[in-house]
Amino acid sequence: MTSSVPINMKAAPEVRGLIDRAAQIMHRNRTEFMLDAAIQKAREVIIQQQLISLDELDYDKFVASLDAPPAHNPRLQKLMAMSVPWES
Repeated sequence: MTSSVPINMKAAPEVRGLIDRAAQIMHRNRTEFMLDAAIQKAREVIIQQQLISLDELDYDKFVASLDAPPAHNPRLQKLMAMSVPWES
C-alpha cells in the first residue's frame, strides 16, 4: 500500500476554474490532472538538466575537451596528494 502526503496550494478562482475545465475535458479530477501536469513538468526539468544535446561539430569539440589532458592545477594536485581519514 502506497502512502500519500498532502500538497497544498492556493490559486485565483479563475485559475482553479481553468484547471477544472481542462480536467473535465480529460475525464480526470482536479487532483489527478494537477499531479499529472506537475509530474510531466518535473520530469522535463530534470531531463533538461541531465541530458546534453549537441550537433556533430559541438559533440566533437566536447569529446576533444574530455580527451585533452587536464590543465595544471596545483590546488587539485595538493588535494589529491592528501591522505584520507578512512585509510589512515
